[in-house]
Amino acid sequence: MASEIQKNESAQVPSASAPLTQVNQYGDRSVHANHVENLSINVFENQGSPSVDENGTPYTPLTPTRYDPTTRVIYLGNEEITLPVQLIPQSALKTGELPYINALCEVYAEKINNIVTADTINSLPSRYRKDFANQRMAYYSAESVQRSVREVFADGEQQFKALKQDAFDGISDTYYDDRHASGYDRLRAVLDKITSTTLSKSTLINIAGLIGNLEKKGICHILVNDDVIKSWVNIDE
Repeated sequence: MASEIQKNESAQVPSASAPLTQVNQYGDRSVHANHVENLSINVFENQGSPSVDENGTPYTPLTPTRYDPTTRVIYLGNEEITLPVQLIPQSALKTGELPYINALCEVYAEKINNIVTADTINSLPSRYRKDFANQRMAYYSAESVQRSVREVFADGEQQFKALKQDAFDGISDTYYDDRHASGYDRLRAVLDKITSTTLSKSTLINIAGLIGNLEKKGICHILVNDDVIKSWVNIDE
């Protein structure tokens, strides 16, 4: 909303016949009005341009902003920012995936009482192969956001770190609960918990539609890659 500042440029009290002159000022643009009696200046914050660092890179928004997942465009004031990274799971597993994938293999191995490795996942019963595909999709969705915000926002890395910490704070009690019968049960409980957890400590949440349930689940797997979550099965190791 506009804040109105009343000021008189003349030291003398304006005559009753002096008409009211109103000037609108937007953002930090200068207003020049010399020797104008009965002057009213309406000052509007500039909503059209995002806050930027010394290199012109915008900071994450402090107010609600829209994100279109179809076009991957963030509407930041009058600016449109396209997220540059969209990772798609490929059939070949990448080295960077192995920590969270190995943790999932441990879960499936306990469940079927047999050895499971990254190389033998395709031999799992169909329901576990489907579960694995869903977990990879979640991871890739979250990792796409993490890499994109690092590139497009001056504080993107910092804000995604805050998001991860907030997520872990929300799931830690569920993760450490010793009433889970198996690692699979712990994993399911944590993923259920994160989807109902409100994340609020990162300004990335101001970008409506950027962090959905799929990305929340993926953050749990990123926490495994970060070695914050050690194992779904042996949590005391």
